[in-house]
Amino acid sequence: MKKILCLIALMSIISVSAQDDDAIVTDRPTQSASSMVMPRGNALIEYGFIHEKSGDVSTTTFANFLVRIGLIEGVEFRITQNIQQQSDELTDSKVSGLSPITLGTKIHLVGEQGAVPQVSLLGQVTLANGKKPFRPNEAIPEVRLNFSNTLSEFLSLGYNIGMSFPEDNTQTLYSVVLGYSFLPGWSVFAEPYGFFQDGTSDHRFNTGLIYLCSNNVQFDISAGVGLSDISPDHFIGFGAAIGF
Repeated sequence: MKKILCLIALMSIISVSAQDDDAIVTDRPTQSASSMVMPRGNALIEYGFIHEKSGDVSTTTFANFLVRIGLIEGVEFRITQNIQQQSDELTDSKVSGLSPITLGTKIHLVGEQGAVPQVSLLGQVTLANGKKPFRPNEAIPEVRLNFSNTLSEFLSLGYNIGMSFPEDNTQTLYSVVLGYSFLPGWSVFAEPYGFFQDGTSDHRFNTGLIYLCSNNVQFDISAGVGLSDISPDHFIGFGAAIGF
């Protein structure tokens, strides 16, 4: 794990070059949602695999699908569905199945102008379906603001702040991601993010490598560690996205 993180970090010192402005902009593999909204009539399918270890419990997402569709100019529809497996080494138990479906929309609010960031609003709800222990007792609404700034030809900054409301509680979330394009189609990112709920905090760090092999096809690999006592020990993932 440490070797993977070091390799990804070292790649960020390679000579840089800009990416194509017409390329797809995905919401993966970062925890930060992009401020970009799908253009009207366009669609994007994002797929991911992730393995997370937390003490004796391992959670593997074999299929994380996010479908984004541009409904009208400045508004996209989103649907997320996962296939997960949770294993407990202590009890030698294992359960797998579908996670809850998440439905949402992202709305463009403000375009980037100088120091003023591009801003979009993401609203979504996780339904009370799927297989236990993945299913919540009731639907969980979430809202977040997504911001982005172009710092230079090669550097970009994205950041989110939001709230979700699981079972009459309130969870606050934040994320900050710095992206660095070092060759045509290639970029790396570094991202601290976390959650606050009931007086506890869960902070994590995520980093990864993204390869945009064409304007409509992207591949990625990422890894991260927990920074708090209640956080996962570590996680690693990979994925892809294709635009239409």
